[in-house]
Amino acid sequence: MFRAALLAAALATAVTAYPASGPREIHVALVGDSLAYGAGDESGRGIGGRLEPELRSRGIDSIVTTNLGATGATTRDLAAALRRPATRAALARAHAVVVSIGANDLRRPLLGEEPLRSPLLIVDEVLRNIEGIVAELRRINPEARILVLGAYSPIPHERAPILLEPLIAMWDAALMAQFIDDPLVSVVRLSDIVDRPGRLSTIDLFHPGGEAYQETARRIADLLAPGTSSR
Repeated sequence: MFRAALLAAALATAVTAYPASGPREIHVALVGDSLAYGAGDESGRGIGGRLEPELRSRGIDSIVTTNLGATGATTRDLAAALRRPATRAALARAHAVVVSIGANDLRRPLLGEEPLRSPLLIVDEVLRNIEGIVAELRRINPEARILVLGAYSPIPHERAPILLEPLIAMWDAALMAQFIDDPLVSVVRLSDIVDRPGRLSTIDLFHPGGEAYQETARRIADLLAPGTSSR
C-alpha cells in the first residue's frame, strides 16, 4: 500500500481551497497530537492561537479555534477521542479541521523498538488508521475542510540523518495519494517550514518553534482564505 501510494503521489499536487469569496466567519478545530496542541511554541499560542490573527488579516470577521490536541496522542487515541460526544459536537460545528497524527505511532519502529515487524508494514498500518480517522471526521462533518499536517524532522537540522529527508518526503507523498479522491482533504507540508536551521523549539529542541508555528498558521490561512493575504 505504501509503495503504491508513492506511485500515485505525483497526481496529488493540486490543493483544494475555499474560493476567494469564502466565508467571513470560520470555526477551526485542531485534533491529534502535541503538534496540534502547540507544544514547543515559546509563546504558548501554537497553530490555533497564531491562526486567528492570520485569518483576521485576510478579512475573516469572526474566528473560533478549538484546540482538541493532546501531547503523546497516537492514532488509536485520536480514534477513541472521536467517539466522545463533546468532541463530536465541536467537530460538527467546524468549517475546517486541522489534523496532526501518526508521529507517535511511527516513533517505535523508527527507534527500532519493534524489530520483528517490518517498518513498511507499520507505515501501512498507520496510514490505514489515518484514513479511518479522516473517514470518521467526514461522517461527523461532511462539509468540513480537513487539513492533514505532513511530517517534519524532530532532529536539529545539522544533526539530522541524511536518509530522514527522503523518508519524510515519501510519507507526505503517501498521505497525499491516500486522499487524492477527496477534494475537501489537503495535506499541509511542514518539512520545508521546520527542517531549516533554528526552526525547532528553544524549549525542547523537538517540536517546531514559534517561527515555524507562525509560518504553518500562515500556510493554513492561505488555504482557508486564498486571495486575501495581507502580505
